[in-house]
Amino acid sequence: MRSPSTRGFGAQALLVALVATTAIALVACGEAAPSAAPTTRPTPVVTPDPHLSDPTTADEVYRGLGAAGLRITANNANAGGEDPSLIKRINATYLGWPLNVSEFRTTSALADDTAWKAGEPPGQGEAPVAIVGSNILVTWGPQTGEQPATPDARQLDGLDDLVLALDRLLSPLRVRTAVPVDVPGVVLGSPGGTPASPDATTAEGPATPAP
Repeated sequence: MRSPSTRGFGAQALLVALVATTAIALVACGEAAPSAAPTTRPTPVVTPDPHLSDPTTADEVYRGLGAAGLRITANNANAGGEDPSLIKRINATYLGWPLNVSEFRTTSALADDTAWKAGEPPGQGEAPVAIVGSNILVTWGPQTGEQPATPDARQLDGLDDLVLALDRLLSPLRVRTAVPVDVPGVVLGSPGGTPASPDATTAEGPATPAP
């Protein structure tokens, strides 16, 4: 027969073993690696394409020029009138000169109405700046006098801004100006530039290939 002291010692040892087992279990649970949070991929930023569809409208071009920061003031607008290929013309003012945005029914209809080639100088009674893109014709400057007016320094800077803004909206452009202007996608050297091509010419004559 066991003595009471022996029974007490056995119960105490069992309690110590139980406490130790519980402590080990708690430590093991505490050291368990937390589950990784799902990775969230950043939402891609989509840059809108400012280039307008062909055909487009005079209103869309006018709004696009304003969005580009050009300070153009609309005066009035009218329908095509006697020209069946012309849908609408917006008459505005830009840097003190009249600016017209004309919408034609199709690109081919506009090409028929503007038979001039890029780089040709404007003549008497014609605006010093004419820019064609898609079915839109933009003219800028007075159409009076024996010779087309020459833009001043402020208007020259404004012409560069106008060409760049229209290039984003309507490229490729066909440009005819009274002064040389840098037009994206064309060879420089003549007013309005000459469309880039293997046989492109400049104001000095045909391009000569390098030896």
